[in-house]
Amino acid sequence: DLDLEQIGVTEVRDRAQLLQRTEEARERHFAALRAFFVACSLLPPTVVPTTAAVVTAMDDERAPPPDFLCTITQQLMEQPVLAPDGFSYEQAALEKWLASHGTSPMTGKPMAKEPLLPNLSLRNAISFWKNQATPPVIK
Repeated sequence: DLDLEQIGVTEVRDRAQLLQRTEEARERHFAALRAFFVACSLLPPTVVPTTAAVVTAMDDERAPPPDFLCTITQQLMEQPVLAPDGFSYEQAALEKWLASHGTSPMTGKPMAKEPLLPNLSLRNAISFWKNQATPPVIK
């Protein structure tokens, strides 16, 4: 309880929401791990699976890789930025978060509002993932 209070989670409603988001992140994490190991098992031992191979091994709904989701909104990022804490977030969501919290959404430690650097590599990876018309099927 003391740790949660230190990061500003004092209300029961906030704790329930934090637990729900933690569980959702855990489920996505393990789904990605399962997909990765499935992709690895279907490839020759000398081949390292690409992100595309891992994504296609995931469920039929083509859930985005967890790293493509903003940890604040749990939505696919459109304008990802790299924050001073080293994590990437959706720019508008992080700016709103920092205006009311002033702390890192991931660590709970105080965080400056700037610099927020566009994460072009992540944005390009998300764009590539979104624009794949027919993902390759691993057999």
